[in-house]
Amino acid sequence: MKRWLLGVSFLLSLGVIQAQDSIIEALASQDSASSGVIEIESDPAITALLGKPNGGSAPVRPVVNSEMATVKTKGFRIQAFMDSDRTKSRAEAFNRQGLIRAAFPDTETYVSYMAPNWKVFVGDFLTREEATAFKALLQREFPEFGKEMYIIADQINIPQTE
Repeated sequence: MKRWLLGVSFLLSLGVIQAQDSIIEALASQDSASSGVIEIESDPAITALLGKPNGGSAPVRPVVNSEMATVKTKGFRIQAFMDSDRTKSRAEAFNRQGLIRAAFPDTETYVSYMAPNWKVFVGDFLTREEATAFKALLQREFPEFGKEMYIIADQINIPQTE
C-alpha cells in the first residue's frame, strides 16, 4: 500500500514539474504577495540547462563553461595515459595532467576513471590531422610518454559560435 501511494505521489509531482516551462519560470510565476519578491537573473544557457526534464530526445544544448559556452560534437582527443594499478594510477593520472597543463596551458586536459582504468585525455580536435600534429608536439615535450599516446575518437567540447 505504501509503495502504491508513493508511486502515485511521484507521478503527480512529475506532472506538476512537466507542466512548468522551467524551474526559473516556475519560481518567478509564484504568487509572492505574502512572502516577498523573487527576482532571478541568469545566463540564458543556464536557464536552458534547467529546462524541463528530458523526455527522451532533446536538442544539443550548450555546456556552460566558466569562461565560455561550449557545444559537444564528434572529434578527436589524445589519450596520454592509461593505467589500472589500484595503488598509484589516480595520483599518476593527475600528475601527468599537471605536467601537460604546465607545458600547454591553452590546451584542455581531462582525467577520466572508468573502472579499473584511470586515463588522461588531451585536447579537443575536430580533425585527426590536428590531433596528429599536437601528438607530435606532446611526444617532443614528453618523450617518456610517447609509446602510451593514442589518438581516439571522442565527444569533444568546442566553443559555441554566435
